[in-house]
Amino acid sequence: MRPWMERFKRWFFRRYKFTRQSVGCTVLVIIIFGLTLYFMNVMANVASYLSPDNTVVPKLTDRLFEAIPSIQLLWLTDLADALMFVPTVILVLTHYRPLYLLCKVLLTWALCNLMRITTVAITSFPDPRSGCMHSTGEFFTTFLLHRCGDCMFSGHTVIFVISALAWTSHGYHRFPHRYRWLAWICLAFVWALCIGSALIVIANRAHYTADVLVAFYIAGGNWFIWTYIFDHYIEEKGRLTDLTRPWGDGPDTRPHIQEREHRKQAADLEKNAMAAEQARETQMQPSVTEIPITTSTTNNAINAQPLNNGVNVASSVGNTNNRRSNKDVTLEGEATRVVQPPFMQEEETLGEALRDPRLLPGEPYNAVNT
Repeated sequence: MRPWMERFKRWFFRRYKFTRQSVGCTVLVIIIFGLTLYFMNVMANVASYLSPDNTVVPKLTDRLFEAIPSIQLLWLTDLADALMFVPTVILVLTHYRPLYLLCKVLLTWALCNLMRITTVAITSFPDPRSGCMHSTGEFFTTFLLHRCGDCMFSGHTVIFVISALAWTSHGYHRFPHRYRWLAWICLAFVWALCIGSALIVIANRAHYTADVLVAFYIAGGNWFIWTYIFDHYIEEKGRLTDLTRPWGDGPDTRPHIQEREHRKQAADLEKNAMAAEQARETQMQPSVTEIPITTSTTNNAINAQPLNNGVNVASSVGNTNNRRSNKDVTLEGEATRVVQPPFMQEEETLGEALRDPRLLPGEPYNAVNT
């Protein structure tokens, strides 16, 4: 084997990882896509055969037809398909999961073809373009790009939208972090090209505006249907791992992607540590109670609270006038900040003398003027 072929072989198998499972799934998807594409062509021939002659039956009224001037450049429609499809092929080839992305694109396209099979011939529209060709009845062997009656919905617009969504979902992350500005430029260019191509289809009168809008809705919905299926029923369940994760559990093997994942993990660890520290400080804060009271309400409360020894607090309030400067009680206008005093157990007999109410266990004491 020649040296350059040997180097190419080593690079190929280092760049792509193919297994029997991944290749088998891709071949099956390609077969399904080919069948839907063929039968869509058959039904388009049927629709062309059944469509009324637009020289006899008047064309449908379209608002954008009145706003956009008509052109006779059908090759621009095919060129727009190429400009959208070729970059998507390059994206698939350079992706770290090429077979996965290829299957996702083809399955979305196949589902759109299946829906178009059920709609293109069910209702016959007069074609909006003058001079189009009608199918002669050879439905299974005729292959035409632009034929009469092939209206609902636009197959060209389906290609535009799928290509733009592939770049939006998978192309943005292919750029390194320092080149993200270039990724935004590429996405803006892709969507501008997608919308511009749709306007070219309308200007060529290849489809009605409703055909183009329905294609946008269906292609976008089918793309996210398959995204949901792959994420929730294949990847999360651990199925078809050779197809969905050919390089293992890691999302990407490129160095800058791994560096980004490490930075994200470090940021998450720091955030969790800060949250744990704040929770620990909150638990260590003392319990302080703010009790707004007035002089009248305090006198009533003191008169209503008996001591543990059966002595009424009201009879001993006079002994507290000399202890107004105690630090445990602070008067702030009409509001009092009360800190619970420590529980003190002293073995002494009261007798006829009254014990200081603040030294008694039980409810906190509020010193007020009486």
